[in-house]
Amino acid sequence: AFSALGGGNEVLYLLDVAKRKRIAKFKLPLDGIVGPSWSPDGKQLVFSGNKGGITDLYVVDVDGKNLRKLTNDKYADLQPQWSPDGSMIAFATDRGPGSDLANLVFPHWRIAIYHVDGGTIDLIPGQAGLNINPQWSPDSKSLAWISDRTGGQNVFLYDFEKNQQFQLTNVVGGVISLTEFSPALTWSRATDEMAFVYYENSEYTVWSVANPRLLKRQPFDTA
Repeated sequence: AFSALGGGNEVLYLLDVAKRKRIAKFKLPLDGIVGPSWSPDGKQLVFSGNKGGITDLYVVDVDGKNLRKLTNDKYADLQPQWSPDGSMIAFATDRGPGSDLANLVFPHWRIAIYHVDGGTIDLIPGQAGLNINPQWSPDSKSLAWISDRTGGQNVFLYDFEKNQQFQLTNVVGGVISLTEFSPALTWSRATDEMAFVYYENSEYTVWSVANPRLLKRQPFDTA
């Protein structure tokens, strides 16, 4: 699933990867569609939708019907990722402490969790700097994302059972794509392999690591 411009508007497309053939095209009543992510059962898509300059999380069935809004506020909600167990959706947002919409004061993006059963939202605790591009572990017990809290962009991981964060990479350049907000990280549910874009010496390269949880060392001090 991906979005692209079609007739001047963002359109949601479905592509048969094996056949390299487009199998569906959905024109939804939104001004923008970004970052679609599949539900684990393959029956729904969650994405960041723009309507009137406001971005919220939306869900639509795989046939393009039953569009509904998950969040409904003036905060920016971007880069959603559905957890493999189906219970949570992680996303990047400017909501939380330090946000003052009345005075147009917005903090750095943080990673938040939308609970599908109940619709409540929690922020991952102890975040600093810019945090983007959340990616779930195959067992839904960990969440990885990119943060620049140490001065450069690196991959961090939150362990839900231990309630602790870990810094997985410590690179000279940065885990970054074309812009500081571009996704540069993915985590395969089938193979438990993480891949990320690494920028150094004016070159972008793709690196991968199997079972990235093995990169955990001492918990990161979030105080």
